[in-house]
Amino acid sequence: MQAGLFQRMFFVFPVFFFFCLPFGTFVLSVLTALWTFSSFFMWNSARLKQVLHNRKFWWMLSFFILTVISAFLSSNGSEAFMAIEVKLTFLLFPYLFFGFDWPEDIVKRSMVSFVSGSFFACAILLIRAVFYAAQGQTDYFYYTLFSAIIHPSYFSMYLCTALSIVLLCYPKWFKDHPRYLFLSYGFSAVFILCIFLCASKLGIIAFFVIIPILLLQRVRFTLQKGLLFLLLFIAAIWLSSFLFPSVFERLASVKSIATQQIDKTTVESTGVRILIWKEALAIIQQNVWMGVGVGDANDRLYAAYEQAGLSGALEHRFNAHNQYLQSFIGMGLPGLLLLLVLTFGQVLDAIRTKNTLLLVFGVLLVMNFMVESMLQTVAGVLYVALFYCLFNHPRFKSLTA
Repeated sequence: MQAGLFQRMFFVFPVFFFFCLPFGTFVLSVLTALWTFSSFFMWNSARLKQVLHNRKFWWMLSFFILTVISAFLSSNGSEAFMAIEVKLTFLLFPYLFFGFDWPEDIVKRSMVSFVSGSFFACAILLIRAVFYAAQGQTDYFYYTLFSAIIHPSYFSMYLCTALSIVLLCYPKWFKDHPRYLFLSYGFSAVFILCIFLCASKLGIIAFFVIIPILLLQRVRFTLQKGLLFLLLFIAAIWLSSFLFPSVFERLASVKSIATQQIDKTTVESTGVRILIWKEALAIIQQNVWMGVGVGDANDRLYAAYEQAGLSGALEHRFNAHNQYLQSFIGMGLPGLLLLLVLTFGQVLDAIRTKNTLLLVFGVLLVMNFMVESMLQTVAGVLYVALFYCLFNHPRFKSLTA
């Protein structure tokens, strides 16, 4: 009886964790600590030994170990400690997911819980925006003022994941429950609306990238259907640009920046990234093999900004805004190679196993890592570590086969 109680405790924490993830990181550290503590009462040496043969476990653990080694070689102790602290889930989550026998029902509940949490987070933000709009402040339907809980780029990534789960899994899981299927249509509509209201350039691009992937899974295409889909896809983009003009104005700014000289004082998201990446590549050329240390990576970037006159980037103390470059600067070539395995490896595994949801996750990782230093923030690390472990769990594969 006592063992059953501990088992229920161990599996209730991840369900709550997935639900709370879209609401930010306020209670997630507490849930992680309780979840880890409860695992000690579920200890199974035979099962834990099997983890040592799980290559997914070792990829995650290797990245964490390399981070620790690089942190100890850094001069900036506070930044080094923060790098270890932020990436601690790269150690804990593989242990919690791969070290224990998860029932299929718990995996499904966790994914449904994430979808529900995402929906309620959207509902809160929409109600908040309506409240401010009633007072004449319509800006709360746009970008950072709308996505007040999490940065829009991260929140739109969460919503793209939740939308993919609904479209790919719900028709199979709830085929005998029409009420839940009907609700899933409402969930999808809300997620799509909020993705556009987040107005993240990458979030919009990612949405239009994953939608064809999801439809290819659901629809058996012929030439006629393919042409019809292409026309509808173009029409959807046109309609979106008409309904959300401010969002597409942000996308248009990318083209204008690519064709003109960039002001070194700019803090515009696209322009400042191009300037930052040039400085990041210069640092990498001088520290290819071992990097400068994860604790010193940002300090080296700030010094480069100052020397190059990038006052906007220096004032806001921007990181590399590209996780591949950020890890390359901090941990050298080994850090980059591990990161490529953890991201592009997901895409290759998904294609090999024909797992569409894993493919969507891999595509989202690669796209976001290109323009954000996701592993420098708690919201990014939690998403990567949590869904990497979930989508590579054997129980998940059986649920989505």
